[in-house]
Amino acid sequence: MRSLKRRQFGKLAAASLTSTVVAGLSGKAVAQNTETKQGIIYGINLLSTSNTPNREDNTPGLEVSTADSATGKILSKLNRLSLFVDNPLSVPKRSRAFFFNDSNRITKAIVLKDGTLVISTVSSTRNGHFNHLIFTVGSSTVPQFRGKKVLGFKKSNQTVESLLGLPNNQLLCLVGTEGVPPFSMRTLDFTTGQVLARDDLALPELPPTHRFANLCQDLKGNIFATEIGSEGIPFLISMNLQEKAIVTGKLKIKRLTPLSFEGRPLSNDVKDLTFSASGQLYALAPDKTRKSNAVYTVDVKTGKMALVRNFAAEKFTFSL
Repeated sequence: MRSLKRRQFGKLAAASLTSTVVAGLSGKAVAQNTETKQGIIYGINLLSTSNTPNREDNTPGLEVSTADSATGKILSKLNRLSLFVDNPLSVPKRSRAFFFNDSNRITKAIVLKDGTLVISTVSSTRNGHFNHLIFTVGSSTVPQFRGKKVLGFKKSNQTVESLLGLPNNQLLCLVGTEGVPPFSMRTLDFTTGQVLARDDLALPELPPTHRFANLCQDLKGNIFATEIGSEGIPFLISMNLQEKAIVTGKLKIKRLTPLSFEGRPLSNDVKDLTFSASGQLYALAPDKTRKSNAVYTVDVKTGKMALVRNFAAEKFTFSL
């Protein structure tokens, strides 16, 4: 099946998946709004009923919403229940003596250039961490969701913490250790879910005590993320796949500017970063009450953030 087109997803979310629609408008209203110049924004949340007895081979349940990015008006919400993965091969496991409860996390949502919506998740269990990719496929009339397990990690505590699309059906991933440092950059074959052993990109080594998150890419191909070092302040960083350091031959990372809001540096990292179709960088972070999340614009040159509106999502991304 060919990948679902960006605009088609917004139109069909309410019209084609009526059995899973929780709230939203008619297909006609969705179609009208997706034709606006601003496009649509996708919000991703975990379902409260996402528990499954087999977290290794089943993805968490998700709520996927679409909203008008100009007004914030919700166009549709749909529930995507747990999916059995296409590649149920075994991954490393190690039983842990000290463990509280099984849990799921959403670590990133992106839209690939062919229109595929991809969501990465991590399921934590007593026996290890299981990384999944949930993505859209379908014809021009009926969108569907599928799931893959990420394969190829050598240790049971390695977790995909962020990702973005690369050419040739590959994904660039930020990989953590149970979600914390040390971090590394790896490439992943999206077709098979396999982490690639060979590094054709000359990916840089990351400082072992620094935290990295929130991969995203602008219209010119520059890659951005956040980095937190000993000062505890999230910095915006960037790199380009065509720029390598002379000494190491690895991709060069540029530390740009600390993120700030209303004249003060942030004390915690943002929850997500993504670029809109117009090239504006947006962040998802807690609002002033810290009881809900909100969307902010981010000035790439200064790191200054400005509040746009509240948005109840754990991760977000824009159609293009």
